[in-house]
Amino acid sequence: MDAADEGFKPPYMSFQTFWNFIDELGSKPLPPRIDRSLMGSKSGSDQANLTASFTAFGLIDANSNVLPLLQKLAEGGEEERKALLATMVREYYSEPMAVSERHGTSKDLRDTFVSSYPGITSADTRRKCITFYLHAARTAGLELSAHFPSTRSGSGAPGASKPRKSSTRRKPPSDQDSGGEDARGRTPQSEGDTYTVALASGGKVSVVVDVNLFALTTEDRNFVIDLVDKLKGYETPGSDSDDSEEVSP
Repeated sequence: MDAADEGFKPPYMSFQTFWNFIDELGSKPLPPRIDRSLMGSKSGSDQANLTASFTAFGLIDANSNVLPLLQKLAEGGEEERKALLATMVREYYSEPMAVSERHGTSKDLRDTFVSSYPGITSADTRRKCITFYLHAARTAGLELSAHFPSTRSGSGAPGASKPRKSSTRRKPPSDQDSGGEDARGRTPQSEGDTYTVALASGGKVSVVVDVNLFALTTEDRNFVIDLVDKLKGYETPGSDSDDSEEVSP
């Protein structure tokens, strides 16, 4: 009998959490029952989902008593566990696997989950069910349709999380890069966000403008524009009064 006909409700939790918990159980002698005292490090939702998933796959009974399959998974080595997982995937996801063998598409896979598991009515929950299935099948070493969605580390499968992108500010170019100072001793930058003015009494003042004018309040926008105008209007003695440069804040 097909697993769907027996009322199988596909898990929609993180496969990594599911698979790691089995590994945790295998690190110690397996108790006769799997209760929440063994899941102290898990959130309340993960505890409920683990219990539901173990029940759905026939790893525990309705009273949370350990069944033979869980005993084999917990006590088996890595390869044995993958072989047992492959058997579970073929049994409980027989229709999605059949679609895979026909080289079905992502839409075919979604449609199969709709027809094979009518108890899942939420589109978001169905998406999570499909993600669990894909991770389980690929962890078990089963070949899936090339048209099925790809899975990545961090979305349910064991592996490293996605590295964060570092934020590096752009270094203003040097005087050599920008062609040196102009007639007033100012060094306009090629990016247009840095402006340098040579003071009459000696020294220089540089201002870097890095704002979105459209996101500023009227007061702040007027302040920035006024500051730019003052820099543009500063006259170093001996310089030409005409200036055709434009500065984009």
